[in-house]
Amino acid sequence: MTDQKSRRHRRLERPRERVMQEAWALLVERGLADLSLSELGRRLDTSAGHLSYYFGSKSGLLLELLRWSEHELAEQRDLVLESGGSAEERLHSLCMLNFPRAAGDPRWLLWVELWPRVMHEPALREAQLEFDAAWREAIARILGELTDDTETLTQRVVALMDGLSVALLTGDTTLTVEQAWQHVKALLPSASRDTQRPAKR
Repeated sequence: MTDQKSRRHRRLERPRERVMQEAWALLVERGLADLSLSELGRRLDTSAGHLSYYFGSKSGLLLELLRWSEHELAEQRDLVLESGGSAEERLHSLCMLNFPRAAGDPRWLLWVELWPRVMHEPALREAQLEFDAAWREAIARILGELTDDTETLTQRVVALMDGLSVALLTGDTTLTVEQAWQHVKALLPSASRDTQRPAKR
């Protein structure tokens, strides 16, 4: 009884970072079905109620986990944008960063889980728009070096990347990550192979 009471009220040191790391490990090991506050509490030696104080619900946990994941990718994305490669090379790097690493990629599993919820949960919708906008702006920044009609080309590239990502996530055996990039590359203006506009700052 004493141990249970102690566990129930035990506070975590660096709570968000510890929970994010453990939640990510659980997601990788066992998938979304077993990603719950109660299972996390067991692993962290605290209670689901205590975790609810920080995250509110499973949706709250998923949102924070996605924020945690996207923050790391944002840093890598910024490095790509500031690198000295050609527009095509930088777009290739962004695609490799964005595409699922393999079937069942944890980051993309989070997106798939959250997509149906955004229509009913404003906080999730706001976060989704924020993350999507960041990727769209990064892609548009590069494509602006290749075309005057940046908006149209960005819409096409982003839509294609989303569709290809779902195929990669679900393990489509007819598609590899490199083939996905070749499909994106085919949308680029042919002149981009030879000439590029000055980079926009």
